[in-house]
Amino acid sequence: MPRLLVQRIAAVLLVTLAVPALIGLGTFSDDQPISVGETSPRTVVAEDTIRVVDEEATDNARRVASESVEPVVTLDPEAQAAIVTAVRDVFRAARDARRPIAATPDPGATEPEEPATRTPTEDEQVTTMLETIDVLDEEGLRRLAQLSSSQLSQVESDLVGVAQQIARLRMSEEDMNRMVSEQLGVELAVRSFPGDLETTLVEPLIRAVAQPTLQVDPDATAAARTRAADAVEPITSTWQTGEAIVQEGVRVDPLAYEALEQLGLEGAGLLVTLLRALAAMTLTGIIAAAYLWRMQPRVWGSGRKILLLASLVTGFAAVVAGVDLLTAADSVSWWYVVPAGALAMLTAILVHPVVGISTMLPAVVLILLTAPVSAGVAVFVAATVLVVVPLTTRLSSRHELRQATLRIALASPAIALVTVAVFGPRDQLPQVVGAAAINGLVTAMLVQGLLPFLENIFRLPTVTALLDLADRNHPLLRELEQKAIGSYNHSVMVASLVERACRQIDADALLGQVAALYHDIGKVRRPYYFIENQQGIANPHDELTPEVSAVIIQEHVIDGVKMAREYRLPPEVVAAIGSHHGTMIVTYFYRKAVEAAGGGDHVDEDHFRYKGSKPKSKEAAILLVADCCEATTRSMAMHRGNLPREEIESTVDNLIEERVEDGQFTDSDLTFAELSAIRDSIVEALVGIYHPRIAYPAAEIARDAVVQG
Repeated sequence: MPRLLVQRIAAVLLVTLAVPALIGLGTFSDDQPISVGETSPRTVVAEDTIRVVDEEATDNARRVASESVEPVVTLDPEAQAAIVTAVRDVFRAARDARRPIAATPDPGATEPEEPATRTPTEDEQVTTMLETIDVLDEEGLRRLAQLSSSQLSQVESDLVGVAQQIARLRMSEEDMNRMVSEQLGVELAVRSFPGDLETTLVEPLIRAVAQPTLQVDPDATAAARTRAADAVEPITSTWQTGEAIVQEGVRVDPLAYEALEQLGLEGAGLLVTLLRALAAMTLTGIIAAAYLWRMQPRVWGSGRKILLLASLVTGFAAVVAGVDLLTAADSVSWWYVVPAGALAMLTAILVHPVVGISTMLPAVVLILLTAPVSAGVAVFVAATVLVVVPLTTRLSSRHELRQATLRIALASPAIALVTVAVFGPRDQLPQVVGAAAINGLVTAMLVQGLLPFLENIFRLPTVTALLDLADRNHPLLRELEQKAIGSYNHSVMVASLVERACRQIDADALLGQVAALYHDIGKVRRPYYFIENQQGIANPHDELTPEVSAVIIQEHVIDGVKMAREYRLPPEVVAAIGSHHGTMIVTYFYRKAVEAAGGGDHVDEDHFRYKGSKPKSKEAAILLVADCCEATTRSMAMHRGNLPREEIESTVDNLIEERVEDGQFTDSDLTFAELSAIRDSIVEALVGIYHPRIAYPAAEIARDAVVQG
């Protein structure tokens, strides 16, 4: 049986059998359904011990525990500094008040005198200090004015020390006066102040500048209260084995109904559920098959992609069934966790962006089969698919993939917010937005986690897979570089030509580049039979007949395909390796055989044709052209050092014309306009490499460049 047919049958079985089975996973009996708030039509006994968390009671207990936590206080550095600063400010103001002032001039003087100064009087000092000091009364200020300069400095030093000790105390508003009094008693006992300064200056000043040094830390308080709330064990209702959860004719309360849901005994008709799901998925599968057949023939012709698409839908159904089992019947919010964006994004990247958009149909159908009757959930799923797919159409690196998943994670809550605002239920808006935020994170994790796995299993040439293959540290490329450095350099040059030409006709430049890098990996088996690897050695073909040499040259294509399959390269890359010479003749050895036989009638032309296939894609066709053009012009340049543009153009035109006449492009989708654009791109690139520098004497090319290719 053809592989494509087997893969299509497997996809049909997944969609029409596995998906309905998953949808009916939570249904264990066909009894009458039980609804919360209504009388139960039957008695249900617990088959095992079941515990259900009483969310309301648990929340109340946690709220009480949280409110019982005292506020967390910390020292306030600003308040501590303010106490000491206030004391220093008082003495600074006292010194300022003592500064000399201008003396009153003598009115009887006959000649002008030099300006005279005098020390302010005690009253003048007090008056000055009253203007700036508000923490002492007049008596305290007068005692300051009465101190000598040396006494003032000593008192300041002692008072600052007292203030620093006071500032170190952990004082709240309530106990500040008590703690200040206690500390003052200690400080006055160990310090000596002149006269009555203790009562007239020290104590009044310290009490005036003292302030609470503790402040409430809101973050620490909130964290402490959260810990207290989290420490409260959930309050549960428990039903032991054999105990009736609900009884016939008795109203079903929410806790009992939640217990039924946890056990899967709430009552759902398995047969009805399966038939509904079977009918819905059969219709969906028929529509999808018709769409792919008519609108996406390349996907329809790829069994791997069809099987992958069915697998993704089945996986999505498993997620939906899981959410169905874990979600209360009267709760809509958690349905917004279903990662429809992951389904669409993986499909767009691995299959095709247009097919990614079409996943909206099965995603919505599966939601409507299982979710509560809510138009909002279906609209959210559809909108998510439409938003996600455009973000994946031009990914060119894993960094851009991460950016796309981040945008999806940010967009999901916004889509959910608008959906619930329009369709409801608005009372669950915070929960819905939270669930949608989780959805975005789950989507990002699923895409990042599953993409490499699916790329490898289904061997698909996605951007990320091709970027990994384009890494020059890949084992195959390392082996090619080590064993056939000339072929490796040729492959790198061809990759540049192919990538440039692909961009000119809007083909897949990354796929073309990767195919070109690997197209000659078969040469590692016999590297020295190819002229680009023969530096410093004799040509081994000189000792062989043309027929044997032709077989050796042809086998590098067969060997390359085998190696590519062993390393599980994408089939598109394997196909390009197998068709990079098409079914062309190994010209050099064919001509040599004709000369030896004395005419073409005695030579089997088919023996000298490559045993590969004609290119079946634009990228493979470009590789065929770029390969022969690079090899030929490089061989010509080896003898001349440079090539005029006219000669490069003529060479490229002749090589393309030979392959057109030989029918090498009949299986590809290339148009003549595209072939012309490819020709121009390759010519420009080769001219840039082999443009004329110093004119060297012309030399005859030793052998046909196809031997190198």
